[in-house]
Amino acid sequence: MIGLYAIALGAPPELTGARGEPLRVLRCGELELVHGEVPPPLSAEALRAHEAAVRRIAEGALACLPARFGCCAEDEAALSQLIESRQVELAEALRLVRGREQMTLRVHGARPAPPAAGGPGTRYLEQRRRAMTLPELDPLRSALANLVRAERVEGHSEVASVYHLIDRGGAAAYQRAVEGIRLDGLRVAISGPWPAWSFAPEIEP
Repeated sequence: MIGLYAIALGAPPELTGARGEPLRVLRCGELELVHGEVPPPLSAEALRAHEAAVRRIAEGALACLPARFGCCAEDEAALSQLIESRQVELAEALRLVRGREQMTLRVHGARPAPPAAGGPGTRYLEQRRRAMTLPELDPLRSALANLVRAERVEGHSEVASVYHLIDRGGAAAYQRAVEGIRLDGLRVAISGPWPAWSFAPEIEP
């Protein structure tokens, strides 16, 4: 068994995995499948080791799509087969993240309810739309317009996660822009830069 760490472009040499083993690169079309030994049993320590290995790949590669912990295949042939039918999708995702990194915002606070209008179905759809777009963050989006290349939102009633893809090296400017904006009733916590975890298509073993 082997474990997948990332799909990359221009992966650096002499990388090590969660067990300290040398990582190998398997080419599948224009994709580079960075893999190593089967990962250790699931634990907080194993997750940290996997994430550290992914970070090393991302820091040295031109582009990196992280693979979740536990994405395994029987051998290189099986790994190639797992990826082969998705080459176009994954190549597009690599182009999106090339030269970029992820910043994450955790948004806390009760968001205002939308005005009541229409029937229950209409109200439900409006709530879903607002949860996915977070219009309350529009002032922040305006401040970040020159920095953010792509956005993903996971919204809930009182907490939301916002993932932004920015150019490498832009984290300090991003943080200054976020800290310069006040949002009524909301608190925003920043973390990053990270590998582009939230912009990587899920790979199911």
